[in-house]
Amino acid sequence: MNKYLVELIGTFFIVFTVGLGSNPLSVGFAYISLIYLGYNISGAHYNPAISFVMFLKKKLDFKNLSFYVLFQISGACLAALSIHLMKSNMQIQPVLADSIYSVLFMEAIFTFLIVLIYLRVTGDNYKNNSYYGLAIGLPLIAGIFSAAPVSSAVFNPAVSIGPSIIDIITDDGVSQYFLWYYIIGPLSGAVLAFIVDRFIRSEEHTSELQ
Repeated sequence: MNKYLVELIGTFFIVFTVGLGSNPLSVGFAYISLIYLGYNISGAHYNPAISFVMFLKKKLDFKNLSFYVLFQISGACLAALSIHLMKSNMQIQPVLADSIYSVLFMEAIFTFLIVLIYLRVTGDNYKNNSYYGLAIGLPLIAGIFSAAPVSSAVFNPAVSIGPSIIDIITDDGVSQYFLWYYIIGPLSGAVLAFIVDRFIRSEEHTSELQ
């Protein structure tokens, strides 16, 4: 149960920080801190895209994947509800002047980078390093600075799902209309990261045998 609770808490604070309109550094530093908080307990996913990749890697079974995603979405909903009660609904949407393809590409490519680095610095070859939190958090900061003017820099389905649910419940807000961008884009990038990481690992294994 501890790992699910950590996933809820971590996702809550990520979405809450985003919802307060904080700048990229605030979101990134919160993410880095939360990775160090939860990695040894839950793996510090805080993102259904990362949990799905860990399922593909057979580090999570389907039951655990389901609970991870459920608690992540619950944390996101609680954060979005907190923002709603404090001021107004979170608005998770792309910049409407940009094309769908630009939005999906930005969400996919930076999620790819974040997930690939997560896989590389938390793998067996890098066990017990102390820099994994920084390594995972820094590309998020870079991604927010780079992609925010196009896609709003979500890179995490939970960040969109939570506010979308609250928008539907309160009948106030538009996040739900753009939800599919933030599911397809990040999941596509995460799966690509899984494939690339698998290729790199196979090459590393081949080199070790030579």
